Amino acid sequence: MKKYIIFIIIGIIILISIFVLLEMRNKKKVSIKDIKRMHFSYSQGYAANAYIIYEIEYKDNKYIAKIKPYGVSDEEATEKEVDKCFVKKVKEVLDKYEVSKWNGFNKTDRNVLDGDSFSFSVTTIDDKSISAHGYMSWPKNYRDVRSELDTLFNNLIENEVEDLKPIIYLYPTKEMDVSVKLGHKDKLTVSYPEYNDGWEVKAYPSGKLIDKSTNRELYSLFWEGYNTLNNSIKDEGFIVEGKDASKFLEEKLKVLGLNDRESEEFIIYWVPKLQNNKYNYIRFETKEEQDENMPLIINPKPDSIIRINMEFKAIDKKIEIKEQELITPKRTGFTVVEWGGTILR
Repeated sequence: MKKYIIFIIIGIIILISIFVLLEMRNKKKVSIKDIKRMHFSYSQGYAANAYIIYEIEYKDNKYIAKIKPYGVSDEEATEKEVDKCFVKKVKEVLDKYEVSKWNGFNKTDRNVLDGDSFSFSVTTIDDKSISAHGYMSWPKNYRDVRSELDTLFNNLIENEVEDLKPIIYLYPTKEMDVSVKLGHKDKLTVSYPEYNDGWEVKAYPSGKLIDKSTNRELYSLFWEGYNTLNNSIKDEGFIVEGKDASKFLEEKLKVLGLNDRESEEFIIYWVPKLQNNKYNYIRFETKEEQDENMPLIINPKPDSIIRINMEFKAIDKKIEIKEQELITPKRTGFTVVEWGGTILR
């Protein structure tokens, strides 16, 4: 009888051992040292573009990372080449938190409406893969992984926030030749007409410009470039509901000195990026900040220069900040106007 019990116990131990070995085999880590593709995305709130995407893809013998921060559309996502060191750091995060054990995770909490979700997948060069998805349900170490990937990917772009759509208008009191230069050419990412060593134009009181290098008629000069100021939410500014964006800009741009045409062009470009957010943090950079970030050198020297650069960030709840005090500039004599914006990461 005792031998029979012993045999049963031994049999149970063997079965348990087999089960554990099978589980270990099923949970075997997938090496991503030769990563081919990785995708990690998660939602955060319910406004338009309220989701974050981090991706890595190996193509044409190089790694390309994609970062779509909160509040930014897919079209405005950042893509940049990264080295093997960056990919190794991503791998270390995934290995440290045993993300390979997420494989097959697919859980949904149907009791929650308008909740958050995530999606994760990795494919290696030898076509091994893992994937996981969840809605208000998270695999083990999910928040640690998300936090560390947030840090890694955001570090790629923390110093590469761009001034978007700055355009420059010139209004001389009489027809004249004007030279326009930007003080940090190395920060430029795009320009029209092509910047080269500056713009040389014939300017008219109406605002019409003739590009002297092409003889093309223009109404403004356009550039975009990296903004290296402290790009974060400050202790002053405005909190504006998305639905109130047009009304807010109509009011503030008039205070800041734009005429009706300039305001209309500003609003047409920026309102689509503001109106679908639940709330927007908005602050207008001072002229001194803009002169530090991108000096504007014009000859002959203007009598009045108005520079407007709107910083903004989509936020999902109202925060308390001091309302920014705006000063109305004078438009006298030869006047130069520039407007643009910066999406805070």
